[in-house]
Amino acid sequence: MKTIETTHPVTLDNGSYDFIEKRGNMVRLRHTATGQHVDMHLSELSRRRVGEQSTAAPEPRVLDNLASTQLSKTLARAIHIKEILTGKRDDCADLDPRYSSERTLEERVASKLEDLSRVGEPSSRATIMRQIKGFRDGGTMGLVDRRALRQYGPLDQLDARVHDALCHVLAAQQLQSTGTKSRLIRTTEEELLRRYGADAPPLPSAASMYRYINVLDGGRHTTGSAKTRQSLGQRPNRTFAKHSQLLPGSEIQVDSTTMDMFVKTKNGQERPILTIAIDVRTRSILAATIRLTATKSIDHVSLLLQILTPPQNRPDRSSHRELVQLLNPQVKLIPASDSEKARASRPFIYPRRFMMDNGQDYLGDTFRAALEKFGIDISLSAPHTPTDKAIVERTFGSIHSLFTQYQPGYTGRSPEYRGHKVERQELMSVEALFELFDDWVGAVWQNRAHSSLTDLMDGSVTYSPNQMVAIAAELTSTLYLPLSESGYIELLPTKFRAISSTGVAIANREYDSSELHPLRNTKSSHANRGGKWEVKYDPYNTQVVWVRSRENEWIECRARDVSRIYEPFAEDLIPSNERSDQARQNAALTGVAMHQEPRVLSELTPSSFLDDDEDDTDISPFDPNQE
Repeated sequence: MKTIETTHPVTLDNGSYDFIEKRGNMVRLRHTATGQHVDMHLSELSRRRVGEQSTAAPEPRVLDNLASTQLSKTLARAIHIKEILTGKRDDCADLDPRYSSERTLEERVASKLEDLSRVGEPSSRATIMRQIKGFRDGGTMGLVDRRALRQYGPLDQLDARVHDALCHVLAAQQLQSTGTKSRLIRTTEEELLRRYGADAPPLPSAASMYRYINVLDGGRHTTGSAKTRQSLGQRPNRTFAKHSQLLPGSEIQVDSTTMDMFVKTKNGQERPILTIAIDVRTRSILAATIRLTATKSIDHVSLLLQILTPPQNRPDRSSHRELVQLLNPQVKLIPASDSEKARASRPFIYPRRFMMDNGQDYLGDTFRAALEKFGIDISLSAPHTPTDKAIVERTFGSIHSLFTQYQPGYTGRSPEYRGHKVERQELMSVEALFELFDDWVGAVWQNRAHSSLTDLMDGSVTYSPNQMVAIAAELTSTLYLPLSESGYIELLPTKFRAISSTGVAIANREYDSSELHPLRNTKSSHANRGGKWEVKYDPYNTQVVWVRSRENEWIECRARDVSRIYEPFAEDLIPSNERSDQARQNAALTGVAMHQEPRVLSELTPSSFLDDDEDDTDISPFDPNQE
């Protein structure tokens, strides 16, 4: 411990003082130049004291920095030194008379040298005497061999010119194809010759160069993944701040990714595109869309509608789920009762700001007009800066590990991780994938403890997104009301159709209702649409559409063939891969060419709704350029 000799002057940061007296934790000092008395606390005295003599006493935690072998040697030598000084051994109860206090220190040291030589640990008198002094000054820590604590920089022995050339070569690899370390060594040698010619310094040994490359690479993946290296190269060279939000809805991050799996389509199989919106404060996945083609601005309007309308206020989708389950018997959707509970527990969070990238689908007029309509701010991430949307980017990784890899048709994260002919597995349709993912979000993700949602006092306590929503709900000052069912329908995509004696037709499927009877074969007031009627459709509910009546009310029209799924042997009428193969074999045996390949799933998909090949175009209430 640090001490002060009270008979000597005490040097503080503002001069020299003489010690007068001490009372409790307070000391009184007198300035040697002015004679002024000063009272101060001991803690202040320890901070203001200057000119301390350095002490050789080791740091208290120096033993923690020793290797295990060096630590065991130090502890063993402490037993011997303690025996010389006290005559006692911690590992032996019997006293050795040769180390009695009646004998001189020289005699005890000589006896110890004999003992050490006998057990194969010879030493010298000078070493023992130095260790005795160290033990008296600092106990066991005073016996530590300081050479074991000596630290060397990994680049101390590297020539500065070689260091600069190697750094230049490593930096130039960012946009290059990945090579080996031997190529880096050769390129460094060429760089030195280019800079210094005949005076170029020689390179260290190959082993040393490999070691220097590992140190200077600094996690830039110079000899690893080129994609990762290029992404890291675009990261700003600064200390990152912690990205956090106080209130739910303060920031909603939106992004899209191609899922690492196949789904079956009418043309074979494709990899779907998943788009999610996640709340930064609670890590809640508020909405999702799954497409087979590149996302459009109208798709993100559907994403916004999901956020603004709780599942309870959306039109009933039970018949659609039943059809999806019938067409995909290998997919196990959760029962209707459990599905309703999971959907009811999904939080309603009003978005105040959207964080998204600069893609054309996000910059489209339709989506931006929808955000402006509801007073939602827009923030665009910097180009090539995925860290601006780090939460949603990391969530895609969690979806991959927690959901995607367990589904049929999983492809792995890259071609080298892909299995054998995974596209021939029993794939699900894109409709089934959407329903399954929606079930997983409500039943699993929202109720699973998240490592980023921790307690402020105890970091080992984590919360689920639903729990964090409940905790943060008390901080909300404004109560936003969600859209009603009619409001949800109002904002769905639009098509214009004629109403015939069998109803309205969209994507080769007819929809009808008894309420349409007065409107059949009549024209609407939309003269610019040839008198066709306004029809709203939900890309993720293929069993129902809505027609706007003359009274400006919505008429719900169900699919005319929806009852077929309840007929006997309905599942036997569904085309399967096995039946398709059998049909091809029969055609080959009989010599009759097949007219076309049998379809393996329903024609009604989100893509067929949004990419209808008829003449009229999609109309959105948010499109400022619509007629």
